[in-house]
Amino acid sequence: MTPEFEPARLDDVDNLLRLYRRAHGANYPIAMGTDPDVMAAEIAAARTTWLVWRGGGRVVASITGHVESADRLGKIAGLVVDPDAQGGGIAHHAVGQITGRMLASGEVDSVYGTARTIHLAPQRVCLRNGFHPLGLVPNLFKHAKRETMTLLAKHRDGVLEQRAEVYKVPKSLEKLVRATHAKMPTLPEFVEDTTFTAAEVSRLEVIEAPQFVQRHFEHTINDPARRFYPLHRPNVLLADERGEYQIYGHLNRHDGYCTIFGATPSPQALLPHLGGVIDTLAGLGAPHVETLVPLHAFDELSALLAFGFLPVALYPAMRKDGEVYHDYVVMVHTPQPPDFRGLAIDEAFRPFTEQYIELWTQKFLNTNGVYWS
Repeated sequence: MTPEFEPARLDDVDNLLRLYRRAHGANYPIAMGTDPDVMAAEIAAARTTWLVWRGGGRVVASITGHVESADRLGKIAGLVVDPDAQGGGIAHHAVGQITGRMLASGEVDSVYGTARTIHLAPQRVCLRNGFHPLGLVPNLFKHAKRETMTLLAKHRDGVLEQRAEVYKVPKSLEKLVRATHAKMPTLPEFVEDTTFTAAEVSRLEVIEAPQFVQRHFEHTINDPARRFYPLHRPNVLLADERGEYQIYGHLNRHDGYCTIFGATPSPQALLPHLGGVIDTLAGLGAPHVETLVPLHAFDELSALLAFGFLPVALYPAMRKDGEVYHDYVVMVHTPQPPDFRGLAIDEAFRPFTEQYIELWTQKFLNTNGVYWS
């Protein structure tokens, strides 16, 4: 019998808390599985779809979906199945039903999710529901230790056929582009990576005031392309003391990462100063720095590569712009070397794993020019 999931109710919160505790133990770090106030707010939120399956008078399985209507994107998260009910296909139905609802709503053009790599089941549940592998994000999530996550997405019918053409990308992105090139109009030209001159490092002033930063961001950044970072809200502002640039970010000290976006007066003004931004964020407890860049933004990608950012994922048709959809690259700067020991990664992610190891080795273990005679 196919389990039919239904919307969670406010009186499900206690049952949900017990479910997450049975499945993940007492140390689950996500508020949506441990904080009853946060859980109640999300159940009531218009942008959240929280589905549950009940059996025997209790909640047996749960999954959430979040919609960013302005960006026409959805995200699934928080999939959990009672340990006594695992192995019967409940997780498969949970992902299929919530994704089907989100794509049928007309509000989103694609739905994405991340899957842990401590075992294969979460990845394969998504893959068997028609999700496509997009990449591998190293050292992203902090549970018992820092974890590598896979990234997957499923598009509404017809969206991938409307991807904007990209004419050239840095050669370091070639394997990533080829791994996700299906239904791309034509492959771009792969151009050798260019060098980039860093500016003198200046001091950055840090403003950590989430409400102020959010209002400042809304007032200052008007271009939809520069505001684009789905399901993230800025909570920190880094300002160059000489007034040359500012950059917004979403800082998460618990997981030790920061996403950066919305540079002023332009991304180009920020690029020579990336070294100072990285150092400042590391000092704030966020050595893992992540940003999203359009695949067609050749200069931005080149500068990020020069400062040690590596491409870890490519999201096709991520943002709608008029009649076409633009691809975006997830660029990551992390000081930790890749460590895939003990991970369980589906074969579908092999191209992304191999390209990351290859690029990391070239960038950080290349001894050319080190030895002098």
